[in-house]
Amino acid sequence: MRNRTTLSALALGAGFATALLAGSASAAAFDGKASLVCAAIDVVGCTNGPGCLEGRASDFDLPQFMVIDFDNKRVHATAESGHEEVSPIKNSELTEKQIILQGVENHRGWSAAIDRQSGEMTVTSVGAEVGFMIFGACTVL
Repeated sequence: MRNRTTLSALALGAGFATALLAGSASAAAFDGKASLVCAAIDVVGCTNGPGCLEGRASDFDLPQFMVIDFDNKRVHATAESGHEEVSPIKNSELTEKQIILQGVENHRGWSAAIDRQSGEMTVTSVGAEVGFMIFGACTVL
C-alpha cells in the first residue's frame, strides 16, 4: 500500500492535515477569504482489497500540514522530504455551517469540509485503487 507515487499524488489531493486546534478562532475567520493552515490528526487509508489502515499522516507519506490559499484557489503542502505539492481548488462553496472545497489531482478526486465554527476538517481523496479519509483542524494563517 505504500506506493510512494500513489500516496504522494493523493497527498496533495488529500493534503489537508491537522495538528492545530482552532478552538479560539471565530466563525468570521472561517469565511472562505482568509488563508488557512490545516493539519492532519487522524488518517484512514484503504486499498482496493482487504482492509484499511489507521494512523498519522506520516504513516501514509502524506504531508502533515497544508495551506489553503483562497485568493489563488489552491492548496499547498510540503512533505518532510521537502517536496512541495500544489493542488488547484476546482469548486468551492460557502454554506451556513461549512466551507466545501473540491479538486482533482493526478486522476484522483478530493473533497474537504471545514466547519466554519470550530475549524474541524474532514478530507477525502479517492482514486481507482486507494482512498483516504483525513480528520484534522484548520486555523487562520
